[in-house]
Amino acid sequence: MQNINTRTLDLNLLVVFATLWETQNVTRASERLALSQPAVSHALRRLRERLGDELFVNGRNGLVPTARATELIGPVRDALTRLDDVLQGSVPFLPGAAQRTFRIASGDFVEFLILPRLIQHIAREAPGVMIEVVPLPPASTLAPLLERGEIDLVISTPMAQGASLRHESITTVSLLTLIWEREGLAPGRFPLELYLERPQVMIEIHQREGNIIDTTLKARGLARRIGVLVQNFMAMPVIASQTGYICNLPGPIARVFAPTFGLSCHEPPVDFPAPELVAYWHNRFDTDPGLKWLRERIKDCAVG
Repeated sequence: MQNINTRTLDLNLLVVFATLWETQNVTRASERLALSQPAVSHALRRLRERLGDELFVNGRNGLVPTARATELIGPVRDALTRLDDVLQGSVPFLPGAAQRTFRIASGDFVEFLILPRLIQHIAREAPGVMIEVVPLPPASTLAPLLERGEIDLVISTPMAQGASLRHESITTVSLLTLIWEREGLAPGRFPLELYLERPQVMIEIHQREGNIIDTTLKARGLARRIGVLVQNFMAMPVIASQTGYICNLPGPIARVFAPTFGLSCHEPPVDFPAPELVAYWHNRFDTDPGLKWLRERIKDCAVG
């Protein structure tokens, strides 16, 4: 058997082969390919030499494929069709047939806020798709990880980005302030004096990257007291329930955990801008239809 190396095989020969199969005639094949008859005959001769088979023989009504040609036509057609689709950027993402794992880097906030609805949606529409959530890596490593495809998508609050990254807003989420329910605070806005006096539970990453609460307070000449720094959102209501500290949580999380931990929810004492969630990906995958589909599903599942 001939040792065929696709790196040295002229792919135009396969186009000629598929056209000869369809037309069963060198003249009709040359017309369809806009080539001369000698050029088509030469291409067939080259392909015969490479494959070690006649591929087509003369029959009563035109060219008749050999057994080897019959064996090749299906895979060759599929390969040419897929190549055409890729070059035209038209390969569809079919959720129901897809077998793919998407890796999303995010914090526990995103897991709580978006992931349950996203998984429910995927289970119905794309059962062969798996979502793998990984911790947010250091900001300096995000672009290389996205470029290499080790992470498909990053979902976080707004961050500095290089020219190689694309982004779009997913949603905004208002904050609520929580405190012991037994303190009996009236519903509505949290008292500013108590807010500045009582120690607060704060997530550590916000201290490193800056946050809308302290930025807003500083603009008013105010500052809060930080009593403890934690690594994830889920620890905040637990600590607040055991210490009497204040914590500030995205509304959907606050409303779920407040009754569980004996906390009451209030509007913050001043109007803090609603935190924005943003999706980031590398421009190398900007036209990836699967990634486009995932981003649309995430936006559909985001809670405002």
